Amino acid sequence: MKTLLIVESPAKSKTISKYLGSDYIVRASYGHILDLTKGGKGKDRLGVDIENGFKPIYVVSSDKKDKISAIVDAAKQVDLVLLAADKDREGENIAWCVSQQLKGIKVPIRRITFDEITKSALQKAIAAPRDIDLNLNDAQTARRVLDRLVGFMASPMLMSTLGPGLSAGRVQSVCLRMIVDREREIEAFVPEVYWNVTANLAKKQDKFIAKYHPAKITDEKAALKIKDDLENSKFTVSNIEAKQQKRNPNPPLTTSKLQQIAASIYKFAATRTMKAAQSLYEAGHVTYIRTDSVRSSPESIQSVREWIAEQGHDLPDQPNAFKNKGSAQDAHEAIRPTNPGLNKIVGLSDDEAKLYKLIWERFVASQMKPAIYDTVLVHIKASKGHELRANGRTLQYPGWLAITEDFDDADKNITLPKLKVGDDLDLVPPGIKSERKETQPPPRYTDGSIIKELEERGIGRPSTFAAILSKISDRNYVTKDKNQFAPTDLGRQVVDTLVKSFSFMEYAYTKDMESKLDKIEDGSVKYIDMMNEFFTPFSAEIKKAQNEKYKDGGEDCTNCGKRTILKHSKYGFFIACPDYPTCKFVKGVELDGDKIIVREKHKVIEDVKCPICKAGMVKRDGQYGPFYSCSTYPKCKGSAKIPFGKKCPQCSSDLYLTVWQGKPVLFCMGYKNGCRHSEQPPEGTEFSDPKKIVPKELPKKIKRHL
Repeated sequence: MKTLLIVESPAKSKTISKYLGSDYIVRASYGHILDLTKGGKGKDRLGVDIENGFKPIYVVSSDKKDKISAIVDAAKQVDLVLLAADKDREGENIAWCVSQQLKGIKVPIRRITFDEITKSALQKAIAAPRDIDLNLNDAQTARRVLDRLVGFMASPMLMSTLGPGLSAGRVQSVCLRMIVDREREIEAFVPEVYWNVTANLAKKQDKFIAKYHPAKITDEKAALKIKDDLENSKFTVSNIEAKQQKRNPNPPLTTSKLQQIAASIYKFAATRTMKAAQSLYEAGHVTYIRTDSVRSSPESIQSVREWIAEQGHDLPDQPNAFKNKGSAQDAHEAIRPTNPGLNKIVGLSDDEAKLYKLIWERFVASQMKPAIYDTVLVHIKASKGHELRANGRTLQYPGWLAITEDFDDADKNITLPKLKVGDDLDLVPPGIKSERKETQPPPRYTDGSIIKELEERGIGRPSTFAAILSKISDRNYVTKDKNQFAPTDLGRQVVDTLVKSFSFMEYAYTKDMESKLDKIEDGSVKYIDMMNEFFTPFSAEIKKAQNEKYKDGGEDCTNCGKRTILKHSKYGFFIACPDYPTCKFVKGVELDGDKIIVREKHKVIEDVKCPICKAGMVKRDGQYGPFYSCSTYPKCKGSAKIPFGKKCPQCSSDLYLTVWQGKPVLFCMGYKNGCRHSEQPPEGTEFSDPKKIVPKELPKKIKRHL
């Protein structure tokens, strides 16, 4: 019997072909083959027939027509078609879409799933085919339709409010709000001053540091008094608390945890992590890499326990079991190596090797014994009733730490000298230290910390986190500085505009929506019921937002007296009369956090002459940094570069400040003579963000006003 097996990716089909004989034809759909329509009007523009039960209107993707033709031709040559897309909602939807293209072919169509690309897993899946799970398909359809409705209905309102090229997303905008909220939390933070007092002590030659207890002192005079007392004190061990501390192994990796650890230790962006992980999966080295489960198959656990014993490590009497979080779908196993005995694979890229090491170590370590620490807390009595304390920790038994590091443990191992109650201690240089400290604001989000926060809040799914972060970065809603996300002024305004109008921007709302998608999957909620429940209030919010969409520009129009509104183009912010173009009042502005700052009018510099008409020039901020422009523009279009005040070390020409690859840089004015010198500007150099300059789309007459 001839069988056609259809998967999503060509890399996956290549690996599977190695395990199946000549009775199988393996073809790839190259991902989704159908997309929601985008052109036309009404339901064709939305891609959703709202009046007909929110029925999605699909069209064959233009780049997939040849792929579908190849699949259809192959289906005509076989006795059975097996749809083997990934074992999740998206995979079920891809399988359903492929099945719709094969309706005219009279051949049985069945669905199979597997967690790993190995010969045994494939044989097991082929032996147990099933029908397409329509509930699972409906859950994915609901996600696609929800995202389309929010994106195509909220984004136009956003663009008409702030400017062209902006977009809203059901989940991405909520993620952006988290970053904006955190930034405002940082800005509003008021640090508290406190003092830490420590003593450098010793028992014979063994030195250690003890901290004053209680640790935080909020009064400077009190801190100085304590320091003075301790400098003239004797120190005696008054109590010792010694105990053993067990550190249980961590569970195997989920998608979210893999992204968090890769971001923490390798500084990988989520997209980079998922690209390498996908390659490992498609090559058959690891199990499916989109999962929220910490469960492993009994066969894999037995296999890794045998390997651990063969290597001479101690085994727990029973396999270690791990509990999933309440929100976990548990559709797949945790991410693990398909062969636990293979700790290194030849031929991997650097990124793939790093991720494989993480996955392998985490899985093997998960089935080992706990690590055991000896911990000690020493109480030290000083004169005038003062007390100090010292903590120590040493690793007594490595257990699972013999295989991997504990990336979740921030504590350090500190060895204290052997002490007993009643021991006298010596004060040694540098003696008593009193250090002024300030409490710190919450840190900005990194790839790892925001993925952790998204998962804990129930916003989106681990498989979507990488795409979410990529979108808000690509649209210039956030920037990255030292691997930390910071919102741009545009990102702040997008969030404020959406929060003002839409309930989907609420954290609890987004979490509840994910829960309802889960209920569609398990059959307890119908697709049509959920869509009606969502769309009725959402459409009312859209109508209301159209009447309340503009943000106050902070001043009245000087021409007609109407209140100005804040607008945006791809080059920056400006305020304008709401009757534009009837009233042509417009003024360039910049944003300082939530404040609108009006830029001053250009001042003519008479000492700097236009190279064309010899008139005075003005300093302007352009797309590539500051420059001199003729004060008679647009009559005269003369311009010149502004000397930075520093000479080129190679040709002695002036350097000028410009933008290169989005960052300020000093270039040599002798570039026309072949000099290519460039250097970083001095720290603290004032520089106007080129993304905040006058919009190019404005008419020349309006530009002149700016």
